[in-house]
Amino acid sequence: MVFVSNDKESLQEGLNFILSHFQGPVFPRTISTYKTNNRQIEVFDIETAIGFFEEAKFIDCKINAYPTYTEYKGINRQAPDFIFIDLDKSTFKTERTLKLALNKTLRNIKEKLDDNNSNPTVLWTGNGYHIYQPIDAFVLEQEEVFSKFDKPSKTFLRFSEQYLSDYRSDPSHNPSFKSCMIRVPGSYNSKCIKEGVTKEPSQVKIVQRWDGHRPKINLLLGSFYAYLADQKVKELQRQKQKSSTESSNSIIQWIERLLQTPIEDYRKNAVSLILAPYLINKKKSSYADAFDIIEEWLSKCADLRPLDFNLNYRIKYDLNNAMKKGIPPMKYDTLKNRNRPLYDKLCT
Repeated sequence: MVFVSNDKESLQEGLNFILSHFQGPVFPRTISTYKTNNRQIEVFDIETAIGFFEEAKFIDCKINAYPTYTEYKGINRQAPDFIFIDLDKSTFKTERTLKLALNKTLRNIKEKLDDNNSNPTVLWTGNGYHIYQPIDAFVLEQEEVFSKFDKPSKTFLRFSEQYLSDYRSDPSHNPSFKSCMIRVPGSYNSKCIKEGVTKEPSQVKIVQRWDGHRPKINLLLGSFYAYLADQKVKELQRQKQKSSTESSNSIIQWIERLLQTPIEDYRKNAVSLILAPYLINKKKSSYADAFDIIEEWLSKCADLRPLDFNLNYRIKYDLNNAMKKGIPPMKYDTLKNRNRPLYDKLCT
């Protein structure tokens, strides 16, 4: 890619603006850039973040909406206090329908969050609109009514994006506390540059500034609880249908063991050649369930050795590829030839 930017001042202003959306300790937090191949790197101050952004020529500069430490011993301790809605132009037929979806989303935020008082940040990313709405929230796992559901705080991030956008948000966007990477105004979108878009449209720009108001999460909790209850019923129905229509051949024990075994290397191949095809094409898991399972496995792998790739992008790419091509998972004997140490580790 032949592209050079020296807009350091613009990016510094953009980063300071984004940081104003966050509560509590701002750092440590992860950032990523084009030069890191979108791999997340933990930083502890603004100066270090700017250094990485400058090194990447300000291309694909992102920062996590949530701090690094969001859980303790597997228990979530982070409130879902930042709603991220992604309206990707590739999912709309025309620019007009994209703009209509943006206007409808902004109306929904006003009507459903705080009686017409909410004005979120809106960014033009070069490929659509990002909407950032900070809210006054609490850890849902600590509330009795939600504690019976699995990971309600993370689920709320995904529900609120879909609900407030009338389910027009990017269907492959699955925000979580570890992968909620947001673009910094003043940076540049590499996809636009690759497609030959001129410098100006490829720059991430502020369309509307957040007004500093944090509506309370309570205003969405009734609809969220109804959604969780409905999803639980549907999941029970799916499980019942699976048990009556699928044979035990849909379960591959050595891959199930792999999902319980974090590893230090071979992670990208394991996702693309084994886990994604297995979950999508063999177990018939939903996209969202498969995403969560692989994300959890990769997070455990990262505890052994940091990942050298972007977790969110990797999972989405491999799941979409498995769905599109219908490929089966790698065979156990093939693993024996390709990675004997892992094969031996998974032997019964």
